[in-house]
Amino acid sequence: MKKKVFKACLAIIEKEGWTQFTFAKASHASGIPLSVFHKYYAKPADVMVSLFQEIDAHVLKQFELSTETLPPKEALFDILMTRFDVALPYKSVIKSYWQDWNLSPNDVPSLACQGFSSMSWMLEAAGLSSRGLTGFLRVQGLMALYVLTLRTWFSDESPDLGKTMVFLDKGLSKMERAATFLQIF
Repeated sequence: MKKKVFKACLAIIEKEGWTQFTFAKASHASGIPLSVFHKYYAKPADVMVSLFQEIDAHVLKQFELSTETLPPKEALFDILMTRFDVALPYKSVIKSYWQDWNLSPNDVPSLACQGFSSMSWMLEAAGLSSRGLTGFLRVQGLMALYVLTLRTWFSDESPDLGKTMVFLDKGLSKMERAATFLQIF
């Protein structure tokens, strides 16, 4: 049932946009009682947290032990491009969320925590620790690059995501130079 509820929420976000999304609309459109939505989600931001967690799970499954031999920059490039590939079916939902999102005090903590958690896991998949001060800087840098790359991804309609790849590669190169200077990679 949770998958049906999740899909009903995503359908409303895709159709009407993030600011117009309500659980009542998802309930009405899907025929699933509102009480069932309440069972799985406390607030609208939880739907996006679930989406980002689902994307994380798919990416991590694809990179179990497979990036150990790659240099960090190449591993992160492969991991983040896979993340964009996995997110393609949800591109309009994510785009709507990022374009319509306004700083709601109720949403910020859970979404910020999920973003940093996601990037921590992407670093782990690349064989890089996200712990301590060095890890904190890595997570901060990767999160910033990911958010900036999202803007390119939203407008990249090419089948191979060429613009996204170029932007991400350049960003990772800058991060690599900065990390070498700061000795964090």
